Amino acid sequence: MTRSPATCCCTSAAVCSEVPLPQTLIISEAPFSLSNGFGVTMNTIFHGWPSERLRLIFTRAGTEPMRDVCPTAVFADVPGHWGRRYGAQFMLGMRPTWRGRYSPAWLTRTTRGWSADVVYALVFSGETLAFASWIAGRLRRPLVAHIADDGLETQKSGVTSSIRDLLAGAAARITISEEMRAEYAQRYGLDSQVLHNGAAAELLTDDGVAASPETYTVRYLGSVVPTHHFHAIEDIAEAVRRLHASGLPVRFELCGGEWTRPHAETLVDGRAVVYRGHVDRALGFDLLKTADLLVVPVNFDAEAFRHVRLSLPTKLAESLGSGTPTLVYGPAGSAPVEFCRRHGVGSVIDRRSVDHVADFIRTAMADRSAARLRAQRDRELIRRQYSADAVRVAFRAALCDAAGRAC
Repeated sequence: MTRSPATCCCTSAAVCSEVPLPQTLIISEAPFSLSNGFGVTMNTIFHGWPSERLRLIFTRAGTEPMRDVCPTAVFADVPGHWGRRYGAQFMLGMRPTWRGRYSPAWLTRTTRGWSADVVYALVFSGETLAFASWIAGRLRRPLVAHIADDGLETQKSGVTSSIRDLLAGAAARITISEEMRAEYAQRYGLDSQVLHNGAAAELLTDDGVAASPETYTVRYLGSVVPTHHFHAIEDIAEAVRRLHASGLPVRFELCGGEWTRPHAETLVDGRAVVYRGHVDRALGFDLLKTADLLVVPVNFDAEAFRHVRLSLPTKLAESLGSGTPTLVYGPAGSAPVEFCRRHGVGSVIDRRSVDHVADFIRTAMADRSAARLRAQRDRELIRRQYSADAVRVAFRAALCDAAGRAC
């Protein structure tokens, strides 16, 4: 019997039910998009969800929402401005928050005519988590708190509740990595489910062909910003420049949203290192599959590492699932390094060294077929455990359970 997408709680017919997917109010710093990890992850987990059963409130400006998955997206300036002149707007329900207070009138107007079954928060800041918790309480709906980056304690302007209390009040907690789960269990005394972006079927089915038999292409797809993993990307660029200068036919291609262009262009020379700019979903998948080597950088800077070590890059599962050899360059203890070691996939360099990166690339260039063969084995693990379909099944089960649905 064929199931309607509007009433299917899973992507596997074997466990499908007639119970409709819960109407979900999404609270996040970012909207649906392809220009950042939050937007990409939401596109993955909500793929196939009936659009009329979704509403989004996002709290950081600067990204234009994609509206094919979730047509209704509303910007909420949180934590917002604290100036006196904004108080009147707040009192009239024109602003969602002011000086740590929230506006019931704003929420009523924003959700008028639509009732949520569950509130889902994909967040990195304590500010947005507190806002989502208030909304869930105001609507008397369960909250599913999904933490993607460890900024809860460092970004909590106007937050009066403790982060532990906010997390404890959620009906379900999801963390982005096993490392975050362990850290939060120790820090807050609370357990969580681990869930992160998976690899799309398009990556897991077709084999790519190397971009050029003459040139060895190293690729990075993602943001290029100084506060994240810029120094690691600099090292990879420098390693490729040295190899290119020695006469080896190698090139490093950077692909990222236009907002990262100013930083990316400080690295390019037009020969060994080039910047391709923003790429759409289809081209992005093709670039993953046709590279000779994909790189996933992690910041080695001690202070920056403290903030990013628990995060799992959105592109990790996609890179490992593409069938292309993948190098994770970052410190031991970081989530992507430990993911690869735990599952025996990818390659890892966990000490900062341009020479080590150059040596790795030189060795990989010498035997492309062996590297591709190993990458195919990596791909099988991702196909079995971390496909986008598998992630959606787990995610839908978590939201249905929180909403009291028998999915």
